Amino acid sequence: MPWHIQRLTQDGKRAVEGGVVIEEPLEVRLDGKTVAVLMRTPGLEKELATGFSLGEGLIEDLADIALVRHCGRAVADAPGVEASEADALDESRNRVDIRLMPGAATSSDPRQVIALIRSGCGRTDVGSLVEDLTPVNGQVQIQTEMLAHLPAEMTRQQSAYRAAGGIHAAAIFDARGQGIVVCEDIGRHNAVDKVTGYCLLRGIPLTDKILLSTGRASYDMVVKGVRLGIPVLASISSPTSLAVELADALGCTLLGYLRGKTLNVYTHGWRISNHTTNPKEGQRS
Repeated sequence: MPWHIQRLTQDGKRAVEGGVVIEEPLEVRLDGKTVAVLMRTPGLEKELATGFSLGEGLIEDLADIALVRHCGRAVADAPGVEASEADALDESRNRVDIRLMPGAATSSDPRQVIALIRSGCGRTDVGSLVEDLTPVNGQVQIQTEMLAHLPAEMTRQQSAYRAAGGIHAAAIFDARGQGIVVCEDIGRHNAVDKVTGYCLLRGIPLTDKILLSTGRASYDMVVKGVRLGIPVLASISSPTSLAVELADALGCTLLGYLRGKTLNVYTHGWRISNHTTNPKEGQRS
């Protein structure tokens, strides 16, 4: 959004026109029960809620979803009336309702799952984190030369970053480097949830794709990717030690510091061509 800025330099002060990234809450409800309130950049709300719910393990399978409805917040002068019902053009719709198929299973305690993903809850033992996750077995082969072009391709589509800065991005690419979708958000997790949700809602398989993020590759990002079967996770930033351990244990190729012609391969380098790691030897790079 546009904003009047006072810019201070050694030459003095001057007024300039600038922009700031929009931040609004989004309530996610499963069968009428609130499971999360995400601070996000408006846009792709249904994709964000779907990617979040599946990536966090709140819903076991996309087939369990009967309906995803982007609702809205109540209009101030009409209590109980949703904005989407009163004004279809209202841009402040901050609620998504997900209705599940009859008999569909959800997490036994959604609050516990969210606490684990968002704050860690002190559970940092790899064994306890991987016990409910299925290892990734995607057999894709990625060319290092192709990987070098991905950050620039993602940046090229970051309109909000060019306008205001202060925003994360995530992207899904196929094994040839063709872009599927790029999404921006103030939250690095939200950006990931948006791109995965975009693919899930459109029937685009993720089991042969690359997920690239501007944010730090932390353990929760690895968990999201593995739950959705994504074989290659990459970041232009660094991974954490727990992210590396999880990726190694779960068969996921984890790349960090992907910047131009340089990158670090932390786990399962056999998916990256010209990489010298022997898959039968230690999987860490």
